[in-house]
Amino acid sequence: MAFKAKMATEQAKQIYGRRSRLAEFPHACIKERCGLRQFRCRGLLKATLEATWAALSYNLTRWFALKRQATLNPAALASA
Repeated sequence: MAFKAKMATEQAKQIYGRRSRLAEFPHACIKERCGLRQFRCRGLLKATLEATWAALSYNLTRWFALKRQATLNPAALASA
C-alpha cells in the first residue's frame, strides 16, 4: 500500500518517466540485438559472464556511436 501511494505522487511519476527513458532502452536493446531473452548456459558465474558481455557490447556500441557523432559534428560537442 505504501509503495502504491508513493508512486501516485507527481514527483515519483516524473522520476519513473526519466528512468524509463534511460534504463529501459538498453535492456530492450540487449534483449533484441544480443538475443539475451534467456541465458544459453547454466550456473551463476556463466550467466553473470554472459550478461556482462552483453552489457559490454552495448556500452561499446553506444560509445563508438557517440564518438562518431562527435567527430562528425564538433560544434555540438562544444555547446554541451
